[in-house]
Amino acid sequence: MSEFVCIKNQEQILKRLNELSVAKKGLICLYGKSGSGKSVILERFARQKNTLKITEIFKDKEQLKDFLSALKLEKSMLLFDEVGLYGEDLFELLRLYSDEALIILSSHKKLKIFTKEHFKSRILAEFELKNLEKKELFDYVKEKHGIELDQKELRFVFKICKHNLRNVDKLLKSFKELQAFLDKKRFYILRLSALENHLLG
Repeated sequence: MSEFVCIKNQEQILKRLNELSVAKKGLICLYGKSGSGKSVILERFARQKNTLKITEIFKDKEQLKDFLSALKLEKSMLLFDEVGLYGEDLFELLRLYSDEALIILSSHKKLKIFTKEHFKSRILAEFELKNLEKKELFDYVKEKHGIELDQKELRFVFKICKHNLRNVDKLLKSFKELQAFLDKKRFYILRLSALENHLLG
């Protein structure tokens, strides 16, 4: 099972992040629904650039300021995952910090604060992860899980997982575990896996 699977949209964004990383300062925003692959992109990028991927949810401006001060600008690039819960004062601090470092922010959707004029001037680029197409889902499942879905199975996974790669992974992990113990048809086991993961209502 591959840890990272090539998905066209993710690869394009990763390529652009690499190109933009020479800037050394500014803000880059990454948007996408839950399970769309934002964290995977940040993880890969952090490894490539040997930098920090920050998943901590900071309570307030002081906690974030202490965290940034402790780094003493050793890192010229910081990746913040899931910033949707941050308050406006934290974003203001990150905006100021972007004068000294490249900051990448990931959230489920474009946040209102990013549309304000003083923020827009600091944003180098914005990227949105698109939903997987069926062919991409087929390739993803084949490469990551070693399973070649037939058309009926593919339609089922596509419908119930709603483009969420995390749900796809959970579903297929259960599927492989159940398939090892049950002598049933694959589609039956797939539906059973979906029930086990609360993907069927």
